[in-house]
Amino acid sequence: MAIRVGVAVLLGLFTTFVLFWIMQALVGVEAEITEGGPPTSVEFVRLRRDNAPPPPDREPPKRVKPEQPPPPPQMNITQRINPNEATADMSSLVDVAEAAAEATELGSGGGDTSSAPLVRVEPDYPPRAQQRGIEGWVEVEFTITSIGTVEDPKVLRANPPGIFEQSTLRAVRRWRYNPQVVNGRPVARRERTRIRFQL
Repeated sequence: MAIRVGVAVLLGLFTTFVLFWIMQALVGVEAEITEGGPPTSVEFVRLRRDNAPPPPDREPPKRVKPEQPPPPPQMNITQRINPNEATADMSSLVDVAEAAAEATELGSGGGDTSSAPLVRVEPDYPPRAQQRGIEGWVEVEFTITSIGTVEDPKVLRANPPGIFEQSTLRAVRRWRYNPQVVNGRPVARRERTRIRFQL
C-alpha cells in the first residue's frame, strides 16, 4: 500500500513538472512574438470589375389603344306637329335657349307669344332595341301648363309599337317650357311632338 502511495506521489510531481515546463515554453514563445513588432494587419479591398456585363436589351412594351365604345344613339326630337305636318328638328339646347329668350322678350311687352322649350331631356334608348339595332319614332301629345311644366303626356302613335313609348313618356314629363302668353298672361296649351330614335 505504501508503494502505491509513493508511486502516485512521484507521478503527481512528474506531471506537475511537465505542466510547468510547457507553460514556461508558451510564455517564451509569446515574448518572441511581442518583441517582433506589431502584428501586420490584413486589409480587404473590393476590386471593381471594369468589364461589367451590359444590361440586357429589353424592348419597351407596346401600348395597345383601348377600343373606343360606339357613340351613344341619338334621338331627334321634332317640334310641334301642326295640320300641315311642318316639322323642325331641335339640334341643340342652344337653339332652345335662344327661342326661349325671344319668347320672353316678346312676352314682356304684353303681346301674344307661343310656348318655347327651355329644357328638353332626351329619352333613354331602350337597351334591347339598341342591341337589336331597332330604330323608330313616337308621337306624343301633352299639355304645357301656365307655369311651363308638362302634364298629361299621351302616346298617339309609335313605330314600332311597344318599344319606345315608356322611355318617351318619362323624358317628356321632365321637359320645361316658357308658357304661351295671350293678352299678356300665360295660358296652358296642348302640344304635339314626334321623337325619333336613331342609332
